[in-house]
Amino acid sequence: MHVTILMSRMMNQDEKEILLQKFADVNHRLNVANQQLEEANKKLKEYEEKANAAERASKMKSLFLANMSHEIRTPLNAIEGFARVLVEADSLKDRMDYLEIIESNNHRLQSLINEILDLSRVEAGEISIKKTNVDLGKMLEGIKQVFKFRCPETINLNWNKPAISVVMTTDEDKLTQVFSNLISNALKHTIRGSITYGYTISNDHHQIEFYVRDTGSGIEPEFVEHIFDIYASKDAEQKKGYGLGLALCKIIVEKMGGTISVESKVGAGTTFKFAMPFHGTIGGVATSNRTTTQSQMIRTLRVSNRGDENLLKTVLVAEDEESNFELVRIVLQKRYRLIHAHNGIEAVTLNDDEHPDLILMDIRMPEMNGLDATRIIKEVNHNTPIIALSAYAFEENIREAKAAGCDDFMAKPFRVEELIEIIERYIGK
Repeated sequence: MHVTILMSRMMNQDEKEILLQKFADVNHRLNVANQQLEEANKKLKEYEEKANAAERASKMKSLFLANMSHEIRTPLNAIEGFARVLVEADSLKDRMDYLEIIESNNHRLQSLINEILDLSRVEAGEISIKKTNVDLGKMLEGIKQVFKFRCPETINLNWNKPAISVVMTTDEDKLTQVFSNLISNALKHTIRGSITYGYTISNDHHQIEFYVRDTGSGIEPEFVEHIFDIYASKDAEQKKGYGLGLALCKIIVEKMGGTISVESKVGAGTTFKFAMPFHGTIGGVATSNRTTTQSQMIRTLRVSNRGDENLLKTVLVAEDEESNFELVRIVLQKRYRLIHAHNGIEAVTLNDDEHPDLILMDIRMPEMNGLDATRIIKEVNHNTPIIALSAYAFEENIREAKAAGCDDFMAKPFRVEELIEIIERYIGK
């Protein structure tokens, strides 16, 4: 302070003004520099957000491609495999059974291709709505007739049929497509329990709300907000993804003037709802013929034994797709004693109980995936050879399988001869 007073006394008025101008100039430059720094930080944050968004989009596209690879390869595996064994079948019954499996997987593959084409049309703006008067009871009953043959015995497919007939002015094909996609999705994620679908109409008859409810594995909270994204897919190596079906549902429902939402709890099931404006008629008491398909048996561990069990080596097949297991069974049943595990937990349990000579391990299975099951099994039985059989065939998938402890890797669809050869290489004939 004394120095300031002294300097003030030593400086004349002109010098003081010059010094004040310099202070003002420095202060102005500091303010400009601070503003520039704020602008730079703002732009840097925008760049970071764009980079993170691009990284997320790239990751989701990669997961989408991995999921599409699995969805395409799985039915192809059954089609190619059963086409080969079809010509070697001795009885007409076996041939008809194999042909039915081929047709079923062909339908599955065709549906996937149609979804991809539909998405392309939607993105090109070519989707159109053609409304007619639709009897909802007949339409939803027809959906049940289609899906009841695709449901395993451990799942009840319930159509909650109202006592009052309802005719709605809507696009029957598009509405059927939404229901079909939602029920197909529910089947992917429900092992046992029920899938229930139907609709309710608001008291003022202005809105109708359709729903599909399952008792399946549920959806993690952090994934729910992305469930309708085009590239949405859960971890492809752990659980079955959601593919294109849900994205198409959202696009179709919104095109028809409605909204779609999801409620889910991990381990307790999922409910999809889509609401639309209601235009139609309500009246005429319909015959109540509601039927509920009761579960006749709980899925059990299937053991396929051929020949003298004491002479046959045991192969544990961990595979949740029935058609894929059936193909392996037909190919190997005369050579080995086969044990079927439907998921990773069953694979670990059966390994402890049966001590198989070799394990064929699918990667993506419900409840516990093949990689986690392999890690657990290898800790207990390090010498048991485990061959990964997966429709995920990218290099990173092979590396992950080897890192988990798999001794070898076969991509689906596989050639029958190669499967036999690789098993014989590890445990002989």
